[in-house]
This record gives sequence, C-alpha cells and structure tokens, in this order.
Amino acid sequence: MSEKGNYYKYKTKQWLIKQSYCVDYLEKLQRVFSKGQLIYVKKDLFGADILAFNKDEMIFVQVKSGEKTTGINIKKAINEFLKYPFPDFVKLWIVVWRPKEKEPEIIDVRELIEPIGGTNSE
Repeated sequence: MSEKGNYYKYKTKQWLIKQSYCVDYLEKLQRVFSKGQLIYVKKDLFGADILAFNKDEMIFVQVKSGEKTTGINIKKAINEFLKYPFPDFVKLWIVVWRPKEKEPEIIDVRELIEPIGGTNSE
C-alpha cells in the first residue's frame, strides 16, 4: 500500500478512536516466493482495512481517498464485502477521505445493497 493509503488508514483509525470505538487494522502479511525471491504481500481480512467496535455496534471499514473527480472504486469495495456472510448487526462502511477535508464521507454499504436485495442473510 502506498504511503498515502497508510496515512488515510491511520487517519481513519484515529477518527474512530475519538468517537469511542476500539479499533485495529485488519490486514495479514503473506509471504510469497516468486522467481527465487521472498515477497511480502498485504491482504485485507474480510474485505476491510479496519475493524471498529463499541458496546453497541461492530463496523468493518474499507478506507478510500481521492479527489472528488477521481474515480474511487466503490463498486470493488462493495463486491469485496459481498464475498462474506456478515451478520445483520454488523455495519459495513466505506470511509472516503478527500484532500483537505477534516471529516470523511461515510458510505453505508448496507444502505446501498439492501434496496436491491443484495444482502447475504435471508
């Protein structure tokens, strides 16, 4: 991940902590041998960068950043979340940071997929 990506993940973590969530990153580092070399690859767990929770809720968070005119791939993030059978009580957020903004835009994935019947629980 780029330095910019790590910056926005850190910024999201701090933003959630200020809102009284317990927060940690959801990545694992995999070792891959390629052409005789050992390469480390980061992989998001359950399609999320961050897990945040408090006594009332649990949120899996995918962090994105970019200009308003930049095509942030929201559909790809949604499709990653849809790979997993999250319980109904779990929130799925895409947190979008725009340059120079102090607060992120929160996209609640459940609000996008439920009207079209895209939930994993039936």
